[in-house]
Amino acid sequence: MQTHKIPVFKSWVSEWMARSIIFAILMTCLFGFAFYGSPVAAMGYYGIQSTDVQFGMVILYGSTVAFLALDVRIVKYFEARKYLLTAIALNAICSLICFHFKDYTLFMVCQFVQGITCALMSGIVLQLIFPRLHSMRAQVIAYSLLYGSIQIAAPLYSIYTSIVLHFFDFNWLFYGYTVILVTLASVVLLTMNGKARFTKKIPLYQLDWIGYLLYASLILLLGYLFVYGRQLGWLDSPLIFILILFILITLSVFIIRELQLKRPLINLQIFKAKNFVIGLLMLFTFYIFKGSTGLAYGYLEVILGTDPLSTIPIWMAVIVGTVISMFVTSRFVLMGFNLIKIIIIGFVIMAVYYVYIILFVSVQGETIDFIFPMFIYGVATGVLFVPIVSFTNSSAPPTIAVNASLLGILARFLGFTASLAFSNELQLFAKSAVREKIRESITEINPQLPVTLLDIQNQYVMGGNDMYTSKVLSTAYLNKMVGQQILARATRDYYTLILIGVISIIIILIIVPQIKKVSLKLKKNQIPY
Repeated sequence: MQTHKIPVFKSWVSEWMARSIIFAILMTCLFGFAFYGSPVAAMGYYGIQSTDVQFGMVILYGSTVAFLALDVRIVKYFEARKYLLTAIALNAICSLICFHFKDYTLFMVCQFVQGITCALMSGIVLQLIFPRLHSMRAQVIAYSLLYGSIQIAAPLYSIYTSIVLHFFDFNWLFYGYTVILVTLASVVLLTMNGKARFTKKIPLYQLDWIGYLLYASLILLLGYLFVYGRQLGWLDSPLIFILILFILITLSVFIIRELQLKRPLINLQIFKAKNFVIGLLMLFTFYIFKGSTGLAYGYLEVILGTDPLSTIPIWMAVIVGTVISMFVTSRFVLMGFNLIKIIIIGFVIMAVYYVYIILFVSVQGETIDFIFPMFIYGVATGVLFVPIVSFTNSSAPPTIAVNASLLGILARFLGFTASLAFSNELQLFAKSAVREKIRESITEINPQLPVTLLDIQNQYVMGGNDMYTSKVLSTAYLNKMVGQQILARATRDYYTLILIGVISIIIILIIVPQIKKVSLKLKKNQIPY
């Protein structure tokens, strides 16, 4: 019997068990991002700045995006189990290295390797799911399950991070991840056939390794620019000019090379497809808006003082909202509802989330008050993701449809990194504006200032402190209170700007005529990388 006709799972493995294993593989590869579930803990462990934490995430994400373009070919060459076990082994080795060595540079190298293994494992998942689906109904349901799983991965690994950090040190995140990987490897060895392949063995001739190196370099350079641009002063820094020059040169060489090759890493002819660029722009903007929620979690941690375990209900609300909306949205897609109308509804729901945040963010509040808005955010995410991805993939010709998925992943990555840049820039702008307004009112000539300080000081004296200590503590408390007011007001201003952006996208989608009648046209055997 030919190896590509041997079932991947052994005969005794039921369909539901196989599906559970596929889900476990997907969640395990995405759990590599759990190290960023608590940026403050990562900063304290490695002694780094917030931008360094952001760049670590960019390296992991960018490495995954770049290698997926190669994985399309490579996954068809190796036996499925051997390929998967190789990825798990490399991932586990990197986790053990990070567990034993507290070195940020080594951590960055391991993140790049783990990004590659994430691509290998997710590529296996996609090959296990989509080639066996033939009807549009099955594909839409699979899309919903796949992308629903991706969306709930962030709250799931944040819950995992919160629990581990509550009981252990930061490096035990690596140890826990290693245990998960070893467990998964044991399950794979028991349930998968060693000789099974996804397709007939296809030789790895004319594999575009140079294109991959250019593509990966371009992705990481763009990520570095977005993350460190504000810190370096943007165009005031000579390094930024050099960086932009390298990006332009790399991009130009990559485009020229891909247009000339018979088997390019990414077929750029996909850009000729009608509405494809619009789909990419929607993915890009969606991830910009999606990335802005980090400020809400920062507000919960800094102003409300929410401990990690107390944020678990918040994460659960996001998961529940995403799952419910994914299920409902998939039903509407199957019933033939217009994709653009569904997308508009999703952005409207996201706008409601921002309005709620703007109205309720203050220096006083309870964590429980934010369970409902985060549920709304989960609903918006679930409503938007599948229709946007379906819209983008439906615009691609069947012969080069996989390139739509690869560039869609790139658009999501660029949206995520751009959200980091926008967040850093807009927060700085908002905080500076609020700080200036407060400085105008809180001055030494303001008669209310000494009265307020005296009231705070008396509270410390009544608490048993001496006069000198009470004076020092009252000043520190006032500065903390002012800092909280600045952060709360800056958060509201920041989300107001984001809300304006969401409303602008809704208006554009309503008035652009050529995308109003787009229908879902998923292709047989199309794998949405």
